[in-house]
Amino acid sequence: MVGKVVLIGCGIGDPELLTIKAKRKIQEADVIIYDRLVNPAILNLAKAGSKKIDVGKKPNHHPVPQEEIEALLVLYAQQGKLAVRLKSGDPYVFGRGGEEGRRLEQAGISMEVVPGVTSAIAGLAYAGIPITHRDHAASFHVYTGHLKSPETALDWRVIAQNEGTLVFLMGMSELLTITDSLIIHGKRPDTPAAIVQWAGRSMQKTVTGTLANIAQKAQKAELVPPSLIVIGEVTSEREVLNFYEKRPLFGVTIAMPYTEKKQLYAELTDLGAEVIEDAAPQVFLNSLHLDWSHLKRVVFFEKESVDVFIESMRKDQIDWRFLSGVMIEAVGHHTRLTCEKHGILPNKNYESRELFIKTVADEQEKAVYLGSLATKETLPATCAESFLVSHTEDYSFDVEAWFASDFLFFPHSKSARAFLASLKKEQLETLSEKQIIVMGEMTASVFQAQGISVFKAKRPTAEAVQELLMERKSQNEEGNNHR
Repeated sequence: MVGKVVLIGCGIGDPELLTIKAKRKIQEADVIIYDRLVNPAILNLAKAGSKKIDVGKKPNHHPVPQEEIEALLVLYAQQGKLAVRLKSGDPYVFGRGGEEGRRLEQAGISMEVVPGVTSAIAGLAYAGIPITHRDHAASFHVYTGHLKSPETALDWRVIAQNEGTLVFLMGMSELLTITDSLIIHGKRPDTPAAIVQWAGRSMQKTVTGTLANIAQKAQKAELVPPSLIVIGEVTSEREVLNFYEKRPLFGVTIAMPYTEKKQLYAELTDLGAEVIEDAAPQVFLNSLHLDWSHLKRVVFFEKESVDVFIESMRKDQIDWRFLSGVMIEAVGHHTRLTCEKHGILPNKNYESRELFIKTVADEQEKAVYLGSLATKETLPATCAESFLVSHTEDYSFDVEAWFASDFLFFPHSKSARAFLASLKKEQLETLSEKQIIVMGEMTASVFQAQGISVFKAKRPTAEAVQELLMERKSQNEEGNNHR
């Protein structure tokens, strides 16, 4: 059976700016072939077991030639797989999507295009520059900045006469040629201009000036690709419309493990932070062997432990009425919801594992505790004795992305232990140089046991984490200003 190829535009990198269809296709993909500009957070949307191939295109450096990329798409489709080609921006805006689509058609491969918002529009918006404006520009013109090949030669005389907004993509290496050519062919030297580096990402930097001095200003600011070059009166609106760079956590990258509670992720991104959230851990369910005749109290620590328990009831043909004589307790919000999904209303609910441990420290009542192996390792010995491992979790951390982030955030001790276990010796030795944010005392103790200091939120809430991050960012900036 022949598979399929989907060409997907990722926009400017923020996973929340993906289209709904783009997200679904990424989650369905067997193989993902991506360029360097694709945000790692988007790759983490992929399903477990999917193959990811980095074709790493950089300016003037293509480690995997275009012909080989097209051959890979054909190969995986012929193997019956759903192959996704991930590109920044839109596949058909200087993305070579048309070439790839033609190659697939020639090979008899079914293909689909999922458009993305081009950086020529979205990137400028994130810099506070509207590509059109009733007072300034009734049209816009987008050009490639790759000027070295004859087929992309531009008619500067015509371009200089255009009244609308001019946008050049991939043009940093030719910036001086672009500005000089426009001036030579009649564009006013005092025409407003701007350059936006890494639009929509934490590394975004914007420089404004005129056609005559923007190249010099860009060099002084050490701007590098990928950058957008925009020329026109619309750049004057930036001072009013620059919403993104004014956010309190703008410029900050935060790495965090996967969590089903998306409230904090959403709030941090709304504050301007770029959040790198790792992929969900792979979960492997175990078979339980319960002594039903002596079961009087059961404590569930994760939603998976509830599912495994219900499956054991089905396998052992235990009637639901049996549970009327059993004390049911749930630790955590999602655990409680899973119990309720199965028609079980827990007799007791604990907001967190830490709260459970404090509550049951002096209890003598026997119970069966169900949860992951990682959870068992965090419990007192009295609980561990009657703990049954319902499932194991295999975390996969993009360690390189974590170490490149400004802050590492751990909401629970389970993820902290898994992260430390994933590090090589030399990585562990340099971890103390990173700024680590934790939510509770138990998580802090995981790092402190390794001699690593952390910053602990005053309260185990999303609001307290935000306050701590803003406080740390402010102190970091003050320190940089005094250097």
